[in-house]
Amino acid sequence: MRRDSQSLVVGRVSRAPLLMVIGALALQLTLTGCSSAPRENARELFERTVREYHLPSADASGAERDELLAQAATGYEQVVKVGGNDPSLCAAALRSLANVRAEQGRIDEAVALYARVGQEYSHCDWEVVQSWKSAADLLWDTGRHDEASAFYRRIVQRFAADPSPMIQTVAHAASRRSGAG
Repeated sequence: MRRDSQSLVVGRVSRAPLLMVIGALALQLTLTGCSSAPRENARELFERTVREYHLPSADASGAERDELLAQAATGYEQVVKVGGNDPSLCAAALRSLANVRAEQGRIDEAVALYARVGQEYSHCDWEVVQSWKSAADLLWDTGRHDEASAFYRRIVQRFAADPSPMIQTVAHAASRRSGAG
């Protein structure tokens, strides 16, 4: 009996350092994993926000639509906060947030968010050209042609010589409308 009691005590003593090592390893993994984990979490959050809130809002109406758009906005805002390691993801989330604000009828806020994409993520060409085009089209469609023309001109000035065929298409369309204000 004494031997069992001693081995139990020895077992406890030998397990304590093991638990400390496991705890230290878990802490180290948590701390060193932070540089990549937020990026992965931000991407997952972005994809879930699109899938569960933003896309379904297109088929919803009334209070259900309003709630889905509000949840989408919250998700995109969170992605921008935690996704700093992935500028293209943050730019996409900011543009998507602007799209939500436009759908909510919050035109000035949407335009400001579209403009922020160009300011904060200027090297993310696709997101910038899409944001500026969305801002311009939104302003154009709401009768604010002079403001829209300014965004169209930005597109032409920055992207007219871009080698991407898709961006060229957007720049060409913007050049036709930029002088029509």
